Amino acid sequence: MNSSSHSEAPTPSAPEPKRSLWASLLRFLRVLLGSVVALATLIALFYLEEDWRGQHAWNAYARQMTARGEVFDFKAVVPPPVPDDQNFAMTPFLAPLFDFLPGTQTWRDTNATHRTMQFGKKLFSLPDQIGDWHKGQRTDWPACQAALAAWRGKERPGQVQPTDAKPPLITNLVETAGAVVAALNEYEPVLAELRVASWRPHSRFGIRYEEEDWAGLLLPHLAIIKKCGRILSVRASAELLLGQPEPALADTALTMDLADTMHGEPFLISHLVRCAMIQLAMQPVWEGLADRKWTEPQLQALQQRLEKFDLLADSATAMRGERACGNSVITYVRRHPAKLEQFGSGEDEASAYGVGDLAAVLMPRGWLYLEQVNYNRLFTEVLQPGIDYTARRLSPKLMQQHEEMLVESIGTGWSRLIHHRLMAAMLLPALTKAQMKFAVTQTVLDEAILACALERYRLANGRYPQALGELAPRFVAKLPHDLITGEPLKYRQTDNGHFVLYSVGWNETDDGGKIALTPGKSPRLDTTQGDWVWPSP
Repeated sequence: MNSSSHSEAPTPSAPEPKRSLWASLLRFLRVLLGSVVALATLIALFYLEEDWRGQHAWNAYARQMTARGEVFDFKAVVPPPVPDDQNFAMTPFLAPLFDFLPGTQTWRDTNATHRTMQFGKKLFSLPDQIGDWHKGQRTDWPACQAALAAWRGKERPGQVQPTDAKPPLITNLVETAGAVVAALNEYEPVLAELRVASWRPHSRFGIRYEEEDWAGLLLPHLAIIKKCGRILSVRASAELLLGQPEPALADTALTMDLADTMHGEPFLISHLVRCAMIQLAMQPVWEGLADRKWTEPQLQALQQRLEKFDLLADSATAMRGERACGNSVITYVRRHPAKLEQFGSGEDEASAYGVGDLAAVLMPRGWLYLEQVNYNRLFTEVLQPGIDYTARRLSPKLMQQHEEMLVESIGTGWSRLIHHRLMAAMLLPALTKAQMKFAVTQTVLDEAILACALERYRLANGRYPQALGELAPRFVAKLPHDLITGEPLKYRQTDNGHFVLYSVGWNETDDGGKIALTPGKSPRLDTTQGDWVWPSP
């Protein structure tokens, strides 16, 4: 009996819960791993699909637009090399600006480069506006002389006058202009070198077009050429006041020749500097006409030189180059996504453009192909309408409407990233203002041509004509029309024996030859309002 009570021992049950816990954990890990694998597969498929979709969309768009003559490859707009002995840019003064160590943008001779970059340093002492022909204002010679005298004081610290000392009273403007010419003549050796170099048939600066990062290209020549233009403009105006129209003509012509040294560059900024150079040249041209200092042969030479410019046609070249540059930027970002931020505004790009560093790195490369499609589509559909290069006409109203469409199409915040308009937001918005500057400068050229022809008519007949039609064909082969209306430019004689010549301007309204100025203590010409006027002095 006792043995039977111990025949069956109890079965231990404690290990079962432990095995069940491990089994559950293993099952969870298997599910988690499977989910991770599935998610990774989905992400990989998403990237593959988006990359394929973007590249396919871009290839199809590029084929279609290339067949229409559009240029996307930056290399296609790069000017061809020219022999050094025929190249203006290889004159000794300018050559160090692009004398780099092979394969770099590091200057070989930093001392030579520094000497060129420091050229015209005195000009920083001159007021921004020492004369404004747009407002009928001649060069302010006392301000010029005071500024240059102040610079001489900086060169000789021991002779600096006290800050409360009053400048000497200047009553003879001719002597003042002579002093300014004497001060600027220290630059004559360089200007003489550039004058000789301008006779060379080609100009191609040694810009490293082969650099992958287009935004990092060095363009030091733009500031140097503009400083030379400013020196020449001031000196030409002084020479006119001194009764020396022939050297004034030579300096004015050289200013325009220097503007043309950047003609073949595929950068919008280069062509905008050309516009600025032409505006500089107009100050002595206008002053010589206002004071009747130019002779008939000099007027004819000026007119022929001005007629060589066609900035409206050049603006098409500039925009084609800018488009190719934009495509180069997008290609560079596609290869180096982390570089996206460097093309922003310098502020917080995450808020400005709707994307930060992490998003830039994580976005599919195919999205940047879609960015490229949208950039080019907006360029074609929004920025190009409103300009007829063949008819030489612009429609500011249509261009403004399309600019508003551009802002609406680009959107704000994260919508730019989602709808692939990030690069368009960075690269496109400023282009409409550039097109207006081309139109303003071309109008100035057309008005200057007519102003020369009008003065030639007065010299021949003792009076100005009643209408512009009397100028053709003896004094001008063909009358230029208003780029805005397509009609002849507005013209009338004034009571003081001069005339007013103008375009209706960007507002497409005839304001009777009135200019508009920006508000503030130092008002400037407001080209969006009023008329574009060649004023009476």
